[in-house]
Amino acid sequence: MIPMTRPLLDDTECDAVLRVLRSGMLVQGAEVERFEQLVAEQSGRAHGVAVANGTAALVLALTAAGVGPGDEVLVPALTWPSPAHAVRGVGATVKLVDVHPDEWNSTEDAFAAARSPRTRAAIVIDQFGNPARAAALRPVLAGLLVIEDAACALGSVFADGTPCGSLGDISCFSFHPRKVITTGEGGMCVTNDAELARRLRVLRNHGQTAPGVFERHAGNHRLTELQGALGVAQMARLSSINEGRRAHARQIQAALRESAPGLSFQVAPAGSQPNLQTLGALLPAGTSPAQRDRFIEDCRRFGAQAGPLSYALSQVSSVTPDPDATRPDGEPWVAVDLVARGVSLPLFPTMSDADREQVISAVTRAYAELHAPPR
Repeated sequence: MIPMTRPLLDDTECDAVLRVLRSGMLVQGAEVERFEQLVAEQSGRAHGVAVANGTAALVLALTAAGVGPGDEVLVPALTWPSPAHAVRGVGATVKLVDVHPDEWNSTEDAFAAARSPRTRAAIVIDQFGNPARAAALRPVLAGLLVIEDAACALGSVFADGTPCGSLGDISCFSFHPRKVITTGEGGMCVTNDAELARRLRVLRNHGQTAPGVFERHAGNHRLTELQGALGVAQMARLSSINEGRRAHARQIQAALRESAPGLSFQVAPAGSQPNLQTLGALLPAGTSPAQRDRFIEDCRRFGAQAGPLSYALSQVSSVTPDPDATRPDGEPWVAVDLVARGVSLPLFPTMSDADREQVISAVTRAYAELHAPPR
């Protein structure tokens, strides 16, 4: 079975962790500070604030910016639920914004249509590392707090040449094992605003401004030195990791366009450079969720660990208590259609030629059986 992902971890990471263990300094020290600097520099930001995970990064970003009850926050309708859960967690209201059928990100027109007098903030997602339309979004979102959910997008580049992670007031990353680099768990907020960075540091450490000096009530969202050391080692590999992902993705996509011609893939905005954090594909229009599930089962049966694509938040009860198949304007949700026929395929930088060919073969065989009678 070729797994969905396999993090690139070897003796370099092991040595980094051992160095920390031998030092006796295990939480929030020099390794975390260096990791923060590297991610901030990669993102074109002045400040990095490492936290326990990507969801914590979103919650602390909203909290540091003062978003709370009475505020409306625009959230893309296709995503893991964390952004919407973070908004609800600070007491604000989620307003879903549908996504582009090819790019799978919310566009400037969709954000403009969703914005209302109550809107305080917008979360912009670079879905699966595919850069959002940053240049077009900036004027549309002017006057709002803008948080870029760049959880998957480290090393991706917007069409205007600026790095993902540089959009808006605060950008948030995740370092879960599915992401392009990993610290096991872990997240980070990056910003150019020194005051926001200060508040984020206070919020991650029990509300302390100095040892024993508590500015506000807050939890513990610190990153360990072990994770910081892993992050530093992983950042040294970022370019090669992303190049490996892109190279394997190009070859898999090219082969499947021939052997499974009804599959379609995520489209990047012209001039942008995605990192291919996830190799997502869409089955043909009209494919039912049951057929998608059978396709995933067949991929696994033939040796490739495929999985569902993502979530349509209009169908997630913790976000939308009364799920609706249609948007407020009466049109069907694009996000619902994408989830109904979307799949994720194995992709990681250390794939061998044999791994890649096994994925292509498994997906091709599963596609051939897509419309076969149910077993």
